[in-house]
Amino acid sequence: MKFNIKGIALFVLLAGTINLFTACSDDEEEPLDQSPTINFIGGSDYTSSDVTVPAGTILKVGITATANTNSNAKLVRFKVTRTFNNIGESVIDSTLSNLSSFTYTRNIQARTEAGTERWSFEIIDKNNQSNSVALNITTQPVVNIYTAILMGGQNNVTVGSFWSSVDNKVMKQAEAILNQNKVDLLYFYGEINQSTIASVDDDQAALAWDNLFDNWSVKNATRFRKVGEINWNAITEYDDALIAENATNLVDSRASFLQVGDIVAFQTATTSANPSKKGLFKVMDISGTIGIDRTITLEVKIQK
Repeated sequence: MKFNIKGIALFVLLAGTINLFTACSDDEEEPLDQSPTINFIGGSDYTSSDVTVPAGTILKVGITATANTNSNAKLVRFKVTRTFNNIGESVIDSTLSNLSSFTYTRNIQARTEAGTERWSFEIIDKNNQSNSVALNITTQPVVNIYTAILMGGQNNVTVGSFWSSVDNKVMKQAEAILNQNKVDLLYFYGEINQSTIASVDDDQAALAWDNLFDNWSVKNATRFRKVGEINWNAITEYDDALIAENATNLVDSRASFLQVGDIVAFQTATTSANPSKKGLFKVMDISGTIGIDRTITLEVKIQK
């Protein structure tokens, strides 16, 4: 058999050329990044990552952006979008004047309802290249709502008369003595004051309870004030505006002559196990005609 030496040599040459081009193609560099840069501003004053906060909290957020160092394309547009329940809302869509760098700060108020809101910040250059950063703000309740708090009068040995806001518990006398710093409200019925919610440092409460509190080492000075008609249902777990508005200038040590439907503002004492918390309670029911069966039922809304 005869071999064509020239043909074989040509084949080997062509194969080598193909391999050479293939090798060059494999070694090609990746295209240079052309997008501008954007970053959150860090530091103790700023929020720069996902966060969970009480509803309505004010947060400071800032970003810095610069033109791409490869393209040097100037920055021409800045956008801020907030998204809640999959619904986006444009906060800012601003034109920039061909900037090499850009800084932006703002105060953000967390929503006054449950959920997570996403804030995104986008920078765009004149080549229509863009980049963005985002963070999630999750809101948590600011109000504890306690319903059907049943409290007995001073002569009712069946139902406790002392309420603790720290654990939403009604205590009888023996337990209250052992947990004096937890007693924020007490109930008594007097011939003069009738249905009354008071603090343990109130003089009329002391008389009703036969000076029980004389030897207490902690006498929480909760203070009260009756308020006018308000939209009770507007006070939710995520909205304490009416509490903050009404629980001010409180000087009374008791709220007397209570009737069903009355709303009373209060603030716990600094010595309380749940100190300096503002709240409102609404009288839902008053029952009983003699000492041993007198009760009051409250609904309480108190700041966390």
